[in-house]
Amino acid sequence: MLKKMVILGVIGFVAVAALKNTKIGSYVRTEVDGLRERAEAAIPPEKEIVRLRSELKQLDKDVMTAVSHVAKERVEVRNLSDKVAELTAKQSASKNDLETRAAAIKGAEGYVTFGGRRLSVETAKAELEADANLYAATQKSLEALETTLANRTKVRDALEKQLDELKAQKVALAAAVDAAEAELNQLKLAQMQSKYQTDGTRLAKIKEDLQALNNKVAVEREKLNLMPKVHEKGTATSGGSKSVDDIMSVVNGKKADAPKTDKLPKAD
Repeated sequence: MLKKMVILGVIGFVAVAALKNTKIGSYVRTEVDGLRERAEAAIPPEKEIVRLRSELKQLDKDVMTAVSHVAKERVEVRNLSDKVAELTAKQSASKNDLETRAAAIKGAEGYVTFGGRRLSVETAKAELEADANLYAATQKSLEALETTLANRTKVRDALEKQLDELKAQKVALAAAVDAAEAELNQLKLAQMQSKYQTDGTRLAKIKEDLQALNNKVAVEREKLNLMPKVHEKGTATSGGSKSVDDIMSVVNGKKADAPKTDKLPKAD
C-alpha cells in the first residue's frame, strides 16, 4: 500500500512539473490566483481586524525573543568588559614590575636583589626574559579579548536597536489597527443612518425589505390612480335619453336643457 502511495506521489509530482511551463499550467495558476483574490475580497473587514490583532499578539513572541537576545548580549559584554579591565590592570602592574627589574639589572654588578631575593645578574636576566615573553603573550590575549569585546558590543547595540524598532513598529501597527477599527465603526454608523445600507446586516435587510414594501405600495397606488381613467375611457355613455341639441351642447358651448320630467299635479 505504501509503495503504491509513493508511486502515485511521484507520478503526481512529475505531472505537475510537466504542466508547470505549459498553457494548462499557466491557466491553473491563473485560476488559483483568482480564487485566492476572490476569497480575500470576501473576508469581512471585522474578521480582518481580528486577524490583524492576532498577528500583533504574535509579535509579542518576537519581542520576547529579541529581549532574550539583548539580555544575553548585555551580560556577555559586561563579563568581557570586566575581564578586559582586570587583565589590563594586571598587564599594567606587570609592565611596571618588568621595567623596575630591568633598571635594577642594568645598574647591578654581579648580583641583584628583588623582594628579598638575591640573584645573579644572569639569573635575573633569564627570569626577566621569561616574564617579558609571558607579558607579550598575555598582551596578545588582551588585544584579542578587546577585539572580541568591541565586536560583541556592536552586536549588542544592533540588537538593542532592533528591539527598539520592533517595539516602535508594534505600537504604530496597533495604533493603525485601532484607527482602522474606528473608521469601520464610523462607516457602520453612517450605513445605519443611511436610507440605503449595503453591509449585509439584519438592519440592512430590514431596510431593503421595507424599501421593497414601499415600492409595492407605490405600485398599487399608481394602479388605483389609473383605474378611473381606464374606466372612463372604456365606458360608453348612453345617448338614448338625450336630444341631439343636448349632445351637441358640449361642442357649441351651450348648456344642455334640463331633461323633461312629467309633473304630477299637486294635491289640493
